[in-house]
Amino acid sequence: MKEVDTESENNMPLNRSSIIKKNISLGVIFKVLGMGLSYLSVPIILDYLGTDNYGVWITVFSVMSWIYTFDVGVGNGLKLRLTEAIAKNDDLSAKKIISTAYIIIIAITFVMALLGCVGLYHINFSKNLNVNFLDESYLQQVIIINLLFVFSHFIISLYKQLLFSIHQSALVSMTNVVFQVIVISLLITIAPLVESSLLMLSFIYGVANIVTGIIFSFVFFNKRRHLLPRLKYFDSIKVKDITGIGLGFFIIQICTIIIFTTDNLIISKLLGPAEVTAYSVVNKLFQAFIILWYITSAPLSSLYTDAFAKNDAVWIKNTLKKLHCLFGVIVLVVSLSIFIGPIAAEFWLGTNLDYPPYLFLFFAAFVLIRIYGDLHMTFLNAIGKLKWQIYLSVFGALINIPLSILFIKYFHLGSSGVILATCMSLILLALIIPIQTYLELNKMTQFNNGIKFRTKVSG
Repeated sequence: MKEVDTESENNMPLNRSSIIKKNISLGVIFKVLGMGLSYLSVPIILDYLGTDNYGVWITVFSVMSWIYTFDVGVGNGLKLRLTEAIAKNDDLSAKKIISTAYIIIIAITFVMALLGCVGLYHINFSKNLNVNFLDESYLQQVIIINLLFVFSHFIISLYKQLLFSIHQSALVSMTNVVFQVIVISLLITIAPLVESSLLMLSFIYGVANIVTGIIFSFVFFNKRRHLLPRLKYFDSIKVKDITGIGLGFFIIQICTIIIFTTDNLIISKLLGPAEVTAYSVVNKLFQAFIILWYITSAPLSSLYTDAFAKNDAVWIKNTLKKLHCLFGVIVLVVSLSIFIGPIAAEFWLGTNLDYPPYLFLFFAAFVLIRIYGDLHMTFLNAIGKLKWQIYLSVFGALINIPLSILFIKYFHLGSSGVILATCMSLILLALIIPIQTYLELNKMTQFNNGIKFRTKVSG
């Protein structure tokens, strides 16, 4: 793949329109391929594990994904600070930022591994996951294997932030294609030879993640060997620089875990693992809209940072206007999916699952609320303006689980109540964050007008 030149590498201004077009066009190809392969893997895994074990797998997989947020925001801090260094052609700072970020992550991983290994043996997984058909010792083995692979990938996964910082979001989309190809290839090869096993599936996913991480880390560092992490470039000042802004992202990530990834755990606990299957299928269908949206928004993050550093408010405003037009189209398509969703799910799986009332409707509302919020949060995150997002995310996290329990137990909405609670947790973000975006852009405009006025007077 031809590389997108960065400003630090050729000392030329970024052609943002060209970067966006390249990343979106390639991103669409990779995301569509990735989604297609992901959807293909679901019936294969469902057939391999069965409904109950599949529900357990989805729940365990969701819980494991929580660990990726315990980097204290290092990943996001790395992306933001490295993008700024590249925009300013500061090669030495870039070396220090990368080396410092990797060393921080290794230290965090070591501590987490110690705590995790000790803590695992004090948790009754059968009871907490409401799983009475699997032995507790077997569940512990599954958790331990997943945990070890997650910790390994925890360090390697920084490659995604490195690729974002050089405006190569399309390559990040490509990583999922490679991952899914490895998973499906191993499933097709091993599944006929090995009896249904959560342990085997854990090995398959773990190996696929590690191999994918190694491949794309090589892609980044192969032509940038001068940026390879080295102990001598560790800078204690950069620790604060990375984790300072990263701490805000970390708080938001913790809240995101509670709002987004506790759903399967709540459903498994209150309704049983089998109910997780239908919920995860509908979730998978509607995730397509969010994934396609991120194809558009992913390349914008580092470009917003670049534009903000150069006070280019006009480009930011024009970009947001175009995104609002795109959102109008998304509203129409998502609304239509409420009616065709059950038909699409039956065609996809080859069977008709029992879905609770309003599940497709509430998922459609969730998608629109989340995308509209992200439309503005991408800009605010890129410039490090996180205060209101932190407040609103904490509020949403506090009400999410109680509302889920309320809607299930007292309104008898089943798993539909869980996604309704998620919608309620996000609604304030979608209403207030756009106002903050407008205020920040207004400040930029006033600042730029002030510069023009002073220049005119001095001239």
